[in-house]
Amino acid sequence: MNASASRIVAIMLAIFLITGTSTFFVTQCLGQTQNQPSTIQSPFSETTLTIVPTVVAAPVVSNDSNWAGYIIASDLQNPQSTVTGISASWTVTSVVPSTQQDTFAAVWIGIGGFFDNTLIQIGTEQDSIRGQGYYSAWYEFLPEYSNTIDNIVVSPGDQITASIQLIDMVNETWSIYIEDLTTLQSFNGTVNYPASQLSAEWVVERPVSGHRLTPLSDIGTVSFTDCQATIGTQTGSISSFPALQSVMFSSVQNTEGITQLTAVSSLSNDGSSFTVETSPSAIPEFSNWLILPLIMGTVLFTVVLRKIHNTQNKTQQQNLQLR
Repeated sequence: MNASASRIVAIMLAIFLITGTSTFFVTQCLGQTQNQPSTIQSPFSETTLTIVPTVVAAPVVSNDSNWAGYIIASDLQNPQSTVTGISASWTVTSVVPSTQQDTFAAVWIGIGGFFDNTLIQIGTEQDSIRGQGYYSAWYEFLPEYSNTIDNIVVSPGDQITASIQLIDMVNETWSIYIEDLTTLQSFNGTVNYPASQLSAEWVVERPVSGHRLTPLSDIGTVSFTDCQATIGTQTGSISSFPALQSVMFSSVQNTEGITQLTAVSSLSNDGSSFTVETSPSAIPEFSNWLILPLIMGTVLFTVVLRKIHNTQNKTQQQNLQLR
C-alpha cells in the first residue's frame, strides 16, 4: 500500500470514528432527556389527615392523543376510589394566533377520567379563533358540556389557582374553586356528582368538538406549581403517589405519520411542579440531533473525494512525464 492510499484509508477511518462517536453521544443525551422506562396507554382519554409524603417510583410514560401532564392514582394497575382532593396554580400564557385554522388549549386540574368516563375538572381556556386569542375560565362534569365562568375575566399573564375537594362523601358533594390572583376575581361552587375518584390530573388538553380532536393551540410553556392531591389519608405532591407522565401525540392509533405535540418536563425536586410546552420548537426531532454528525461526515467525505481526485491527477501527470 503506497503513502497516498494509506492517507485515504486514514481519512476514511476518521470519518467513521467522528460520525460514530458524535452519534453515540447525541443518542445518549437524547436517551437521558427522553427516558421512558415503560408505557401505559390510557383506556379513554371530610377532614384529611396530612402525613409526610413518601417519594415513590419515578413516573411511567403514557402516550395520549389529547392530554399532556401528570396523572396519579392509589395504584396504576388497580386504582381505588380514594381520590378526594386536588389543587394547583399556573400562569395564563399567551396563545400564538393562527391564521390557518382555529386552535384550542385547555389548562385544568381534575379528578377521574383516566380510568373511566367520569371527570370533574376546572381550569382556563386559551384559544385562537379567526386569528385572535380568546381566554376564559370554566368548569365541567362529564358527560355534560363545559360551563364558562363569566365573572372571571382571564388575560395572559394572570396567576391562577384552583382546587377540587370532596366535602360530603355520602351525598357525593364536591367543592370547586378557581381564583384569578391577579384580578382577585374568583368562583366557588358546589355540585353533587358521582365521580369515580380513581385518579387526579394536572393537564394541558386539546378538547374534543363534535367527536373530533381540535387542533392544539401554541400557548408556549405552561408551568404547573403547588400541585397537591389527597388520596385516602395522605396529602402530598405528585411524586408522593404512583404517577404517569402523559405526552400528547397527533395520534396513538397508528405509527405512521404521528407527530409529538407537547414536551412534558420532569417533576421538580419536591415533586410539586412541572411544565408542558406546546410550542413547535419544543418538540424534539431525532433527525435534528443527527445534523451535526451528518454535516461533519459530509465535509470529511468531500475532502476524501477531492484527495482521491488530486492523487489520480498527480499519478496521471507523473505517468505522462515518464513517457
